[in-house]
Amino acid sequence: MADRLERAGHRVRGANDEVFSWYVAYFSPQGLSPVSRFRTFEGLTPGADTGKMYSMSADHLVVSLFAGAGGFSYGFSQAGLKPRFAAEIDGDACRSYELNVGSPCHQVDLGTITPTAVKSMANGEQPFIIIGGPPCQGFSTAGPRNATDPRNRLIFNYLAIVEELAPKWFIFENVEGLLTSGSGHDLARLVREFVSLGYSVRLQKVNLAAYGVPQTRKRVLIIGNRMGIDFDFPRELYSYDSGKAKKTSGLPMAPTLDEAVAGLGRASFDKSLVSDYASVTALGPFDEAMRKGNIESGVTQHFQARDNSDKAPLELLGPGQTMKDLPPEYWHDSFKRRANRRVADGTPTEKRGGAPSGIKRLHGNLQSLTITGAASREFIHPREHRPLTIRECARIQTFPDRYSGLMSYHD
Repeated sequence: MADRLERAGHRVRGANDEVFSWYVAYFSPQGLSPVSRFRTFEGLTPGADTGKMYSMSADHLVVSLFAGAGGFSYGFSQAGLKPRFAAEIDGDACRSYELNVGSPCHQVDLGTITPTAVKSMANGEQPFIIIGGPPCQGFSTAGPRNATDPRNRLIFNYLAIVEELAPKWFIFENVEGLLTSGSGHDLARLVREFVSLGYSVRLQKVNLAAYGVPQTRKRVLIIGNRMGIDFDFPRELYSYDSGKAKKTSGLPMAPTLDEAVAGLGRASFDKSLVSDYASVTALGPFDEAMRKGNIESGVTQHFQARDNSDKAPLELLGPGQTMKDLPPEYWHDSFKRRANRRVADGTPTEKRGGAPSGIKRLHGNLQSLTITGAASREFIHPREHRPLTIRECARIQTFPDRYSGLMSYHD
């Protein structure tokens, strides 16, 4: 990706894979030439010409694409910019979105619907901002990283909608694998297309643990505006260490996994129950923040399976250990296939994805690894011999306890 943008007159720089996220590249519609500059985050420092950046109103039209269960939109709502409507292909996710965000979610396939149809949903009004993260499975290092996955093309459906609706701002979010998937061709083209539409664009890789999320989660953000506004990202606030990704910078540590799930109490065996909190009062600042606004005496979706037939291998796992640390007789068939794919069938390194771990016991005193759709099956509680519950995964994602309807994990 760096080489491809460098040939376009830019270079995306970084010291190494773990700290690449602390650098930012800026692209201007005035041309793909030497307007690029790189800086570390020093906090949002708008100049005299950036007043519009803070001229926000609850009446502004915010559109959420590929909305999932609504986490991105919920955060915007908390900041005073509630989406007017959302679009999402999954019906369960749409229902969760509407229940928690409180605005309509259209169940549509953004891979087939026309941008004109989305514009009709907005009644022809120009959005203040479009937000969204197209599905990332084809790019994710957690999977086989298939460059031909048809879902990869959804990033250009997002682009087409931005072109049709012409928002003042857009925020595009995806996994870090987008930087290198297909040798960076798709991302380079995407950036060029945004610039050709008249947007000034910042491309940034971040680790969300640096901003207080209790998991190390690398994401690529592309933020653009049509007003030529330059800006800096907020400076990092925390150091972090998940046992895999680590950065110590003299800053306080981000909340740990133990702090994230503190106060939840025992997981029930009945998914329909409200599981009581472990205590009447919160067990720390993170627990207090998660409980805020929850009128119940406990939480939903904090349940475990009754089947303990797989408990024996879990008892053998120490913190940080994975299925490969177990005797082979405990290896799942899927783990054997994934391990074999990496070493015996000639699969190219760039297509292998992450190392197969099967199940993995997390460290309670560190930040969690990245929560994925498989987390409630494969991530083992630091001390209990069971996978994480849906509610524990939700808390690690900073979904508050009052957020309901998360019957399966949606990014």
